Amino acid sequence: MLIQRTPDVYEKLSLLGSMAGDDVLAPAEQGRGSQTGRRPYSADKKHPIPGVYRAAMPNGKFINLMRVMFTDFCKMDCAYCPNSIYVPRKRHAFKVDELAKLFMELHQRHAVAGLFLSSGIAGDASKTTERLIHVVETLRHRYGFRGYVHMKVMPGAAHQYVEAAHRLGTRLSINVETPTPEMMRRIGPHKDLVNDILAPMGWIDQMTRAASAEGRAGAVGQVTQLVVGAADETDQDIFRRIDQLYTDWNLKRVYYSAFRPVRHIPLEEHPATPPMREHRLYQLDWLKRIYQFSNQELGLAFDQSGFLSLEQDPKTAIAIENLDAFPVDVNAASREQLLRVPGVGPTSAQRILDNRRQHKIDTWQDLQSMGVVRTRAWPFLVFPGQRPPSGKQLRMDLFGEEARLKHRQQVQQAAANVPYRPAGGPAPCGQAASCTGCSMYGMPGHPGSER
Repeated sequence: MLIQRTPDVYEKLSLLGSMAGDDVLAPAEQGRGSQTGRRPYSADKKHPIPGVYRAAMPNGKFINLMRVMFTDFCKMDCAYCPNSIYVPRKRHAFKVDELAKLFMELHQRHAVAGLFLSSGIAGDASKTTERLIHVVETLRHRYGFRGYVHMKVMPGAAHQYVEAAHRLGTRLSINVETPTPEMMRRIGPHKDLVNDILAPMGWIDQMTRAASAEGRAGAVGQVTQLVVGAADETDQDIFRRIDQLYTDWNLKRVYYSAFRPVRHIPLEEHPATPPMREHRLYQLDWLKRIYQFSNQELGLAFDQSGFLSLEQDPKTAIAIENLDAFPVDVNAASREQLLRVPGVGPTSAQRILDNRRQHKIDTWQDLQSMGVVRTRAWPFLVFPGQRPPSGKQLRMDLFGEEARLKHRQQVQQAAANVPYRPAGGPAPCGQAASCTGCSMYGMPGHPGSER
């Protein structure tokens, strides 16, 4: 006899916490530092709590957040999403009271300090947003929680629900997902980018400005996320959208998620987006937000097809396209000039300005102690004892490895497009394999190259 059992709240947290991991709006700490610092529990084996993760804050500190979906039911047919209606699997959902109670239990045990609350769209966008609002209302009013709450607003939610979410949440977000309405029609046919997503984002901006001017409580800002590569957009398409978001609505941040195909979705056979492309977009975003590069400068980072180089970071690419501005004198350059030097960031630039008031900077040891990355900065800085190469030599040095890489790619492509042996026959050199992909192809004496 088959006995069906309803999962308890910790099983739901395990399931819906893992599904929320596909949203990177508040990425967890990664790297060696992820094992250091205060942990929610002394031993993971004794106290396994899924759905709890450490999020990095702008000030460099970390906060333990409970990241969870209210439900993974979703009526949407987004071609890129693992929660879409196309994926055949069992779905789960919390009740309002049990999710609020679970969060407060973890909070009282010092396991979490804040909440990241998302959801699939179960039925109606406004009704789903209303359920999330009820969860946060319960935390605020019944339990008296005054900490950090990041709320997702469902695309297509009515104005009154967006207003209620703004009143209760610390930060709000609606995922843009893709740069243009035409691309959204291809990968999310039931979403209207302009009316369902951009319009509510405009409302949130108006509410935030009004609350700030009147001194009222409310969300301090909004963020969003783009899926990179699902709609075959270019990096320049993405940049044009984020420029509008940062300029018009003063977004706190835009996050990027490289597309990864999963089973059963329409884009199952679509190639995965290289993680390096996501990384390059974050670097470009950083240059715009933190370094205050102009759009004209940032335009130099794109190739003729509208993409960023995967081999070279955007800041170096911009510097190479603007060699007339280099080298800069480390003892005379302004802060803006120093920030354009690869290997020099806001902190190291300020340290240079502070230190040169006391003494002249004349060694790499001084610069490295201030945080300058010598391997990246050396061609672009000049100081007593440091003579950078000429522009011609600089291009040769910087492009040497890239040119060799392109040559290898051209050789492999030529070999792939020109088969030199009949099907099933040996290569001209007598080897069983063909010339395609041969590491010796193009070298003097290679028999396939002589044909």
